[in-house]
Amino acid sequence: MKTMKLTMAGLVLAAAGWATSVTAATAVGPICDTAARVGSTTYYSCSGGSHNALDMSNGTCSVWNHRGMINVSRHYVYYGGCANNCSGGTSCNGGAGNYYITSGGSGWQFRQLHLNSNVSSGTKTCDRCALGLVGSTGNSTGAHVHADNRQYGTRKTAWYTNVGTTCGSSAYCSNRVGTPTL
Repeated sequence: MKTMKLTMAGLVLAAAGWATSVTAATAVGPICDTAARVGSTTYYSCSGGSHNALDMSNGTCSVWNHRGMINVSRHYVYYGGCANNCSGGTSCNGGAGNYYITSGGSGWQFRQLHLNSNVSSGTKTCDRCALGLVGSTGNSTGAHVHADNRQYGTRKTAWYTNVGTTCGSSAYCSNRVGTPTL
């Protein structure tokens, strides 16, 4: 009877979303424009800081949709409130600007930052849907989509380096740019 109660408790927790498995997902480019390119990956500055993320753009602001990058239906949680901006340089939302987070198990998150909002911006569950417009909200320089994969707040690079994504790679919405852990 004790074993049955523990098994039932485990099923209830799993059904409630408490137990999640950690898996690799496929991430595609966020911009449906063939001119979209990766402009920044991993670098280390003289001050010891690092980027450890992909910055992607097509050279425009508020024109092309900033799409969800995960290639299956995922729940995207929206953090907004920043005024639309095409040149950046503000500290809204701690420098992230308007952004989305998709969460997985064991502290994993995939984040997409700096978008300009539009009427469809908001928390949603979807497969590569439009999240907003490419922008430069928060602490950014010029309109782009910043994407990173984190575990317990630490940025990881293997999600894009393992698939060979480098500066100049295509960030078109049907091109695979990485395999984030979720």
